[in-house]
Amino acid sequence: MRNKESSITGSDALIALESAASAELKRVRQLVEQAVESDISAYLKSIGAGVPLPNVLAGLCTAAIAGGQLGFSNLVTRLGDTSLKIKDADSAANNILSLVHRHTSILNNIRLKTSVVQSITKTLLGKSLAHSHKMELTQILDYRLFDQASLSEWGENAEELFQKQATVTGQVSNRSISTYSKLWKSYLNEKILPMLGVRTNIGKVDFVSERLRPLINYKEPSSNQINKLLDESIKKFKFISAPKLSNYQVKSSKLIYRKDLGGRLLKITYNSPGIDPELIQPVISSVKGQMLADPTQTKISVDMSNEVSQVILELEHPKKEDLVTLKIHLGSIAYGL
Repeated sequence: MRNKESSITGSDALIALESAASAELKRVRQLVEQAVESDISAYLKSIGAGVPLPNVLAGLCTAAIAGGQLGFSNLVTRLGDTSLKIKDADSAANNILSLVHRHTSILNNIRLKTSVVQSITKTLLGKSLAHSHKMELTQILDYRLFDQASLSEWGENAEELFQKQATVTGQVSNRSISTYSKLWKSYLNEKILPMLGVRTNIGKVDFVSERLRPLINYKEPSSNQINKLLDESIKKFKFISAPKLSNYQVKSSKLIYRKDLGGRLLKITYNSPGIDPELIQPVISSVKGQMLADPTQTKISVDMSNEVSQVILELEHPKKEDLVTLKIHLGSIAYGL
């Protein structure tokens, strides 16, 4: 029997999901950073490298979370700090990546999940839907959720409408639809069912709250624990430092990513090692700032770089709802998703 006293509208559900996803990602990032810093500090102590200064540790943490060849290169550079006594920077960097992989995999999973949720909620709460879908949108916003069955039906309808918009605009590729669907339904069950007074264990293992358990009240491992964690790590990294490139070589070695967003071209140019995750938010902020300065412009261009990475982003006829889409595409390149 439906509990009308605890019912909510589809509009309320979308607003709650958008708010939860935004706050959750910040919390997850903080927990992962704390755990990664603890592991790095413990590892450096275990090999007799000394105790890193706070700013050095923060830099190592950022590089380790970025991962990949680019993260490895950043780690090697930062491990060369004079406050540390590192005999083999390559080996230390690979060990750090292997050690913290269990933490970064949690962040990457939740980052993808919250990005999916934000993409769907912003599309349905925004003004970008085609006029032909307005009646469907009204039904989704006014729909009343009472129990698990009504949530499931509403969730599928909302997802279907989003897909109609996203596949046409190029926001989501057809091969990514199944992934979006799985992550969307999981988040609905975790966040909305409790609002309806319903308890469930279906798919609970994939809930954000369950994935975060290892990070809650995380304590710095001992040297013995560090060795055990390295031995048991499911991911063993074996990156090798490449010859250092000149600034000219870094900026001239380019890859180009193109995406058709419903007749609007998105072009992302970046140097071959990848996109440094530290550049993602500055790029998004620059795009947002240009939109606010001139909402009618036909093309936005951003050229952002740091000592290891350069990103040139070009977008035709930008829209406010593109910000989440851009974050997803930049993240997919930076984190290899």
